[in-house]
Amino acid sequence: MPRQRLTPGDNGKITVKREGGRYAASVYVRDSDGRRRRVERSSPRSAEDARRELQRHLRNRRAPLTGQTVTERTTLAELFEMFVEAKIKEDGIQPQTADHYRRVWRCHGAGPLGALRIGEFPTSRANDYLQSIPAKSMAKQLRVILKGMYGLAARHDVIATNPLRETRPVKTKSAEPRALTPEEFGRVRIWVQTYTLGLDENGRRKPGPRPGKLLPALVASFAASGGRGNEVLAVRRFEVDVVSDPPTMILSGTMIDHNRIEGKPLHRQNTRKGGAPPHTVVLPEFGVKAIADLLACGSDPMAPLFANRDGGWMSLTNVRSQLRKALPPDLQWVTPHSFRRTVATIVHESLGPAAAQRQLDHRQLVTTETHYIMKSSIGPDAREGLDQFAADADGYVDESGERM
Repeated sequence: MPRQRLTPGDNGKITVKREGGRYAASVYVRDSDGRRRRVERSSPRSAEDARRELQRHLRNRRAPLTGQTVTERTTLAELFEMFVEAKIKEDGIQPQTADHYRRVWRCHGAGPLGALRIGEFPTSRANDYLQSIPAKSMAKQLRVILKGMYGLAARHDVIATNPLRETRPVKTKSAEPRALTPEEFGRVRIWVQTYTLGLDENGRRKPGPRPGKLLPALVASFAASGGRGNEVLAVRRFEVDVVSDPPTMILSGTMIDHNRIEGKPLHRQNTRKGGAPPHTVVLPEFGVKAIADLLACGSDPMAPLFANRDGGWMSLTNVRSQLRKALPPDLQWVTPHSFRRTVATIVHESLGPAAAQRQLDHRQLVTTETHYIMKSSIGPDAREGLDQFAADADGYVDESGERM
């Protein structure tokens, strides 16, 4: 009777031979590609140790891959580059996102991990390494990158499961959202106006050109729209309508700062964050007043609404720097993004959480509520209900006429 042929994934009988001072255990395996291969492991101690080494290897062994880029011999440095290329081609991530991945990998992945092969970074080692990184936000981002890299390896059948899935998530402390009070917003506007007038502490005009000429209009626009700083700076003149009822601003692009994409200067990206479509916001009166004067200067509809001295785009980095210089120490926490949180909180209090989500154009309400709305510690006005409860208690008398 002929010997039964091995089915894919099965192995034959293990044989052990002594070769010099070592014991070599070997077996034939039929892999998933149908090919029959000889697998061997050895031990200097005994034949049984060699047999156990081979059995342990067979439990975790994957079939050799032919004709594909990702294999068991691929290093993590090579896998990272394949991962980024796949994210660009398949998921359509923006160039600045790809460059951010590269910066994180260069700082915390390339040196310690780059030379390792895919199978040399098990869950225990990955977990220990991620938890050891002092910068927890960077560790959290590296975990996302590594998880994506190993997901790519799993899709190529190099590994059976993604070892990063079982690593403990890196915990980061996120500050509670803080919104400006009316008093703080008023002070910010006064300090910004004083700064742009170029006045010293005694109210006298400083020599030289006025700094931050557009800063008051920018602060008003940030607070009127709730838009991201880079999206407000990317607004073109034709995207603002201050004469219609209601007046509106369209956010349709994003400013990408100098070297945000390696080697590229400041430029306008014609899509918003995450490739989101254009978003229209209704402008309140103070926002219309701030923008109307800018529209009166110039006629090119495609020109930046907030143009620098040369008529070009402005950098958010420079705007942040100007705002820091303008504000006193107790208001240094205020950034362009603070106005987005302020708008979210105001709209939430006046129109509810769903309206706040629409104002900021978040895909999920939980994003707005968790990261943008300042929590209130003031309870509702429940006096009527509580007084009624107490009155009912006072009027309750048992059958004997005595109060309970």
